[in-house]
Parts: sequence; C-alpha cells; structure tokens
Amino acid sequence: MMKKTLAVLMTAALAASCLTACGGNDGGGSDEAKSETKKDSKDSGEEITLKVFDAHAYGLDEYAEMAKKFEESHPGVKIEVQHAANDSNTLLQSRINSGDIPDVFDVESGTSAQKYYEYAYDWTDDKEVLDKFNEAALETGKDADGNIMSLPWTYENMGMIYNKDLFEKAGITELPKTMDELEAACEKLDAAGITAFALAAKETWVLQQLSTHYMMDKSLDAKGVVEKLNSGDMTFKDLKNFQNVFRLLDLAVKYGPDKPLEVDWETSENMLANGEAAIIHMGDWCQSTLDSFNPDANLGFLPCPVSDNAEDVTLLSSCNWTYLVNKDSENLELAKEYLEYILTSEEGQKWMCDGVGAVPGAKTDMDVKGALANDASTYVEEGKTNGWIHTIEPNGYGDIVGPALQAYMTGDMTAEQVTEEFQNGWVVQ
Repeated sequence: MMKKTLAVLMTAALAASCLTACGGNDGGGSDEAKSETKKDSKDSGEEITLKVFDAHAYGLDEYAEMAKKFEESHPGVKIEVQHAANDSNTLLQSRINSGDIPDVFDVESGTSAQKYYEYAYDWTDDKEVLDKFNEAALETGKDADGNIMSLPWTYENMGMIYNKDLFEKAGITELPKTMDELEAACEKLDAAGITAFALAAKETWVLQQLSTHYMMDKSLDAKGVVEKLNSGDMTFKDLKNFQNVFRLLDLAVKYGPDKPLEVDWETSENMLANGEAAIIHMGDWCQSTLDSFNPDANLGFLPCPVSDNAEDVTLLSSCNWTYLVNKDSENLELAKEYLEYILTSEEGQKWMCDGVGAVPGAKTDMDVKGALANDASTYVEEGKTNGWIHTIEPNGYGDIVGPALQAYMTGDMTAEQVTEEFQNGWVVQ
C-alpha cells in the first residue's frame, strides 16, 4: 500500500453503528486495559473518540466490520477513521502540522516512516505484543538504534499482473522473461486484437514503483543498490538494466490505450479483470478491487522482465506499510489495544487475509484468500524476489520520478534527460 490507491475519505462512517451492544470479539489487548477503558467511559459518561488514519482503500467492508466489533466490545468508544489512500502523505502531514495527530496511523515503512518516529510510541519493551509478529516483519519498524517504533501490516508483492485467458487466446504459452520476449508477447496480443498494456500512467506512484524494477541489481539486492547510489559509487547511468524502463514505457504506449496518461489505477485494474487489457503493473494489495470488478478473472503475477537475461526478472516483496501509535495520545492504552487488535486478532486477520487478500506481518494460521498473494508465495519460496527500493530511497526523490516518466511518455523529455533528472534528484539528506 503500499501502496497507492483510491482517494477515499470515509471519516467517521465506521463509527455510525450502534455503540451500545456489548457482544463481539474481545478486541485483543490486556483485560486490565480493557476494563479501565470501559470503566473510564462509563464513569465519565462521555464518549471516547479514537482517531485513526488509514492509507488504504482495500478491504474497506471488512475494516468497517472489524472496527464495529471493537466498538461493540468497548461501550462508549467510537472509532473515527479517515481512509485516505491518494495523497495520504500530504493529508497525514497536514494533520500533523495542524496539531491533529491521529491516535493510530500508518505510513510506508522505511524512509517515510522514519519522519514520524518522533511522534511514535516505542514498542520495544512490549514483548507480549511483539511475539505475535514475524521477526523479519518487525525489522521494517526499527529505528537507527534498533527500537521498534511501528508495527507491520502485510507482506506485499508487486510486479506485472497478467490476464491468463488473454495470454492463452494470443497463443502465449510461456511467460516472457526478457525484454525481447515481452515485446514478442505484445506483438502476439496485438495481432489477436488484444490491448497488451493498461499501465496506470496517470498515477505517478505507479510509474515510480515500476521504475524500481529497472534499478534492481540482484547481486546487490535493493538495500545494496540504494547504498551504492547514496555513496556515489554508482550512478543511474551505471545501473545495468535502467535504460530498459524506457523500452517498457515505449511498449506501454505502442500497445496500450490511445491516451495512456489518462489511465488511472481503477481503470487499469478494471480493464485487466474484465479482459480489456492483458498486462498492468500493480501489487497483490489490489486483489479485493480486482475481485470486485470480476471475481472470476483468471489472473497471475508476471515477474517483470528487465534485461536480456531471464534470471534478472523481478517480483518485489516487502512488508511495506507500518502502523504507529501516537505516544502523546490522550487515550494511549486504548490506541495500543486497537492497533494490536487490527493487526493480530482474529477479526484483524480476517481483514488482511480475506478482505485484502494478503499475508499478515503477524503470525497466522489463517488461509489467505488472495490468488495473487498465493501466486507470489511460489516465487518467494524459490528465492525469486527482491526487496523494495522506493521505501528506502532519499526523501524527495519519489516526487520527481512519476512526472519525469510521464514527460518521457508524452515526448517532452528524452531518456537521457530523465536519467539526469533522476540522478540530480537522488540527494541524500
């Protein structure tokens, strides 16, 4: 998430449900904390409002049900949620600048999250809570001193996603693994009257994430590439696969819709799910939306070809989004309990596994509904994935990537100019 999705503001809608019922899930957390919350709200006669900021637009129905059950088990507590997926960083920063810091909020892990650690509760000593998470997932929430300042959401995988039925119709029997094979696949799709690409080029974040495949060097991994660029030991001109991002965009323009920069994420996913286009670039976080467009769509991951070497194909995997609790919250214990609940409880895992269709960062025995997440697990088990670059790149770099690649697609910038723009924008703070 992450992500990256629909501009949805659903403030307080989740809280419109009746707050007087007492049944439902116990909400996780300690019995002592829950009893104190209930006692305080009853004794004061005042409703406690917990402010939550959530940068996602997937699994919203399941999220609403989850929040409702928390409210039912906490009489007098109201969960006020702002779902703000598009421009989430801008919206969150605006709230923080105005002093309206949410009690619970999420951001992308890595560089983005580090900006907010000064506001975050430190979970390092909460061993009982931390034991509920996979150790590797917790790594994404550590600060420079190794303190755990945030808790992980789900594992997310991204690459190209393709429509298997359209590939079969075009006579493509093997997934393309090189740039030449990808171009040949586009030619076959075009000959069969099929739109090969529906790249969501209107979305600058999609183009940014796409570009990271072509920055990847598997001998260094994602972190190694970033370290080399940070130190100056490597430049964008040195990245062995980088120029092929322009070849990919050329294919997306040639074999895509007439106005590629008007294709947003929703249109892109809709076209793929309903057989109007064969390939998009996205992550398995979009599973629930794809299902809503067409639950019978026959889709799978296409690891991104980046060179003339089949071994270089990339599917990128990370526990990308992370949740923070405002350490100065007036309802700190309740905020901690709510976060633990949405990430580790049975209801929370239903939200992630069924609603979103992704693998939680928390330990779970629950089956994951998402076909894409299960498809990605095959590549993960075979060691054919790499990490995410865009979450550990310098602050500010991501702002120039999408617009520059859009300018290339419209012919307003050359590949050389874009490469120079990227290099000039990679400034280590």
